[in-house]
Amino acid sequence: MKQKILFTVAVLLMAVGLSFGQQQRGGRGFGTPEENAKRTTERLAEQLKLSKAQQDSVYAYTLEQGKAMQQAFQANQNADRQQMMGKMRALREETDEKIRAVLDDSQKKAFEKMREEQASRMRQGGRRGGGSGNNG
Repeated sequence: MKQKILFTVAVLLMAVGLSFGQQQRGGRGFGTPEENAKRTTERLAEQLKLSKAQQDSVYAYTLEQGKAMQQAFQANQNADRQQMMGKMRALREETDEKIRAVLDDSQKKAFEKMREEQASRMRQGGRRGGGSGNNG
């Protein structure tokens, strides 16, 4: 049960954070939807050179996504992993589409490259512990 909750929280963080760059400030902690939206907006603003209006839009979209994911997680704590991942993926894709709509062509290209790099890291299993050592 604990492992299922940890996995779901990890998926939530990954999706909400749109964690481009794998750089974690201050170590760990999942944060609130507001904190995650702020972090995501700051990261995208820096990497994509967003205008103030674009930053405001990205913040609103990622905050909406974070709140929706939080509600979905709370309402479906006993849902199977695949079902939960599907919901999280759909929310993330919806948010990505909204973000793309406010980007110019060069920003869209950079955004797509960032998403591809993130997907590649995810397929490789990320960098989460993983060794065959003991857990003690």
